[in-house]
Amino acid sequence: MTAATTSAPVTTRPGAPKPKTRTSVAGPLSQHHFVLRRLHSLSGIVPVGLFVIGHLFTNAQMIWQDNGETFQHEVEFIHSIPALLFIEIALWSAIAFHAGLGLYYTFSGKGNVAAYSYGDNIRYSLQRWTGVIALVFIFFHIATLRWRWDILGLWDTPFYYKGYSVPGMEEQFPALANVPLSAPLTAYALQYSVWVALLYLVGVVAVVFHWSNGLWTAAISWGLTISTGAMKKWGYVCIGLFVALMVFFGAAFVGSLRYDFDAMTPQQKAATLFTVGDGQWAFDDKERLETDLASIGMEAVLLPPEDADETGAAGDERPIVEPSETPGVADDAADHGGDAAH
Repeated sequence: MTAATTSAPVTTRPGAPKPKTRTSVAGPLSQHHFVLRRLHSLSGIVPVGLFVIGHLFTNAQMIWQDNGETFQHEVEFIHSIPALLFIEIALWSAIAFHAGLGLYYTFSGKGNVAAYSYGDNIRYSLQRWTGVIALVFIFFHIATLRWRWDILGLWDTPFYYKGYSVPGMEEQFPALANVPLSAPLTAYALQYSVWVALLYLVGVVAVVFHWSNGLWTAAISWGLTISTGAMKKWGYVCIGLFVALMVFFGAAFVGSLRYDFDAMTPQQKAATLFTVGDGQWAFDDKERLETDLASIGMEAVLLPPEDADETGAAGDERPIVEPSETPGVADDAADHGGDAAH
């Protein structure tokens, strides 16, 4: 939550009180206010901001409609990065510091309409409240995809990037170990519910606005844009970044909503259904789905019996099937790389 401290200098009204910094922080943090402000803005710009750019660009590859091959390639590249765990620890530490201090500033700061224009105060408030929205969105985004939480049965969209990362899949169906799942499970998350899709729309707009506007105010905090002209020019750059990132998100959003589950390979269909359980609703061509699964001997394992109810509850009882008992599925899986790819 990159915070703003001051804005462009303006002429105050006659008799108005002397302009003050928008957020006068009292208490234990006031002694280190100068340093904390700059660390706060830096933590939002560099680790968090750069991650947002990379994350949205990667997800934008969903637009190509090539059965997710380009997107899968980008995801696998990320998982192949050395010391990925340490990068994630550094990122989460920056987010925790930025969010914690940002919440403190949000609920302790006040607008100053006497010294700053109405528009400046609106932007000041938006910066803080989009930070709160962004924090809530990021939590649920990670909780449902990365931690694979099922939110009260209303939001269950687990994410795994390959078959072997799904618990139990490699043991039961070794031939599905290397099946790419990044694209179908990303699309599944966006198509799961109109409310989930709207949450992503609102959440990403909040994240991108918060970062772009925070980038503008950070330049003021660091003394990089002193004159009004410099602030104005830097503002155009920040607006351009906001538009570019929203284009990336738009590509990911549209690509996910247009993703054709029916065009997947039989192995991808089997791996997807094994992962999400009752995801038959994602397939428009149910007859083709049954045929494809039957071709690899998995129709009886992954599809509910004909007398099951519409929720597919009966299909959730997946029997433990030994590889040799599954006709059409090879017993041996291809080598799927080392631990770094997980």
